[in-house]
Amino acid sequence: MQGRELSAEILSIGTELLLGQIQNTNSQFLSAELAAIGINCFWHTTVGDNKERIKACLRLALSRADVVVTTGGLGPTPDDLTIECIAELFGAPMVFEQSVMDRIEQLFRRRNMPMPESNRKQAMRPEGARILPNPVGTAPGIIWELDESLLTKSSINRSGRGRVILTFPGVPVEMVAMWQQTGRPFLVEHSGGGTIWSCELKHYGIGESALAEMYKDLLDNENPTVAPLAGRGECRLRVTAKAATVGEAKAMAQPTIELIKAKSGLLCYGRDEDTLESVVGRLLVERGMTVAFAESCTGGLVSKLLTDVPGSSQYVKLNVVTYADQAKSDLLGVHKYILETKGAVSPECAHAMAAGVRRLAGSDIGFGITGIAGPGGATADKPVGLVYLALVAEHFQADKTLRFAPELSRAEIRARTAKEALNMVRIFLIDPAKLA
Repeated sequence: MQGRELSAEILSIGTELLLGQIQNTNSQFLSAELAAIGINCFWHTTVGDNKERIKACLRLALSRADVVVTTGGLGPTPDDLTIECIAELFGAPMVFEQSVMDRIEQLFRRRNMPMPESNRKQAMRPEGARILPNPVGTAPGIIWELDESLLTKSSINRSGRGRVILTFPGVPVEMVAMWQQTGRPFLVEHSGGGTIWSCELKHYGIGESALAEMYKDLLDNENPTVAPLAGRGECRLRVTAKAATVGEAKAMAQPTIELIKAKSGLLCYGRDEDTLESVVGRLLVERGMTVAFAESCTGGLVSKLLTDVPGSSQYVKLNVVTYADQAKSDLLGVHKYILETKGAVSPECAHAMAAGVRRLAGSDIGFGITGIAGPGGATADKPVGLVYLALVAEHFQADKTLRFAPELSRAEIRARTAKEALNMVRIFLIDPAKLA
């Protein structure tokens, strides 16, 4: 396989995946790992525990990918069919591997448990394949380098290339250990090197389609590539470069990254693992400032996001959830005149909440949030999804009105409101004039 670019397919096996009973984190992990060693993962396939469908998926995967990585179906029960299906696909007899059996028996002895006879199944491999050891569990996998004659015998369209299959159990901790110990080193040795490196530039305040239009001249680039990705209330631009080393890939991508950051300006809030709350925290620390939030309709969600960030006690002075009008009045000093004439859901109330919590906390910034998250509580002039935000600092105040579609769930309205609030604080810390 050395000396050329390789393609890969990840085949996830297990009816529980199709039923949505467990989340498929294995594919995400393996995709990132394949990219890191320069192998293009072009396909993800999921199939249930059905022998004929598994073999059909294997046949298709082997016809189009150089590397096929399977997860799941390596256990001792009758519905664990992966190794059996691979053997049948190539007409290979099953071989008993005594060393594997010895290790499985040893594991059961350590646990002071009798070994069920069904576990003997896990010591079988197709003739021609070699064992991919499992250092933490009873289910080993296999590595099978398939030459052209074997592929031809099974009527698989090989396009003049050999193939390799690597099988892993579905249990993530076992799969990761096996990949790191054996799978990754094997593919690095056989792939000829190279790496794929990506950077995600995170944006807030612009939709995916608008962002794609903004950078339409970059979306057809081949190396590095640029692709828009949607997220919950935000979107990203992924810049991906392929080169011999990580350093070369980063250098290749850097001019495109800098171009995007300059053109996007305040719309681009961070990259990769950055979140709005982590960026806000970093800016507050850099400026030596503190913040306090008074939340109503968000019910403390902004407070949770901020304090999820380690070290947030440096800049979070006080956060309160003043859901009831009485709490707004007694704790924050919101005047009853505002509550009676303007209502708790009003820009005046949001401003009074922000000023009140700032005064109470002695913080540099006070922020107030009030609105109707639904599904009830709406009136003719104040529908579900109406939210008011207010930011107050010394000699400064800014207000914002949000109108979310009433069809959004209560949780979604709260989540989007929280992000809007954090983004307002971010922009204020960078350039207050942009909020005025």
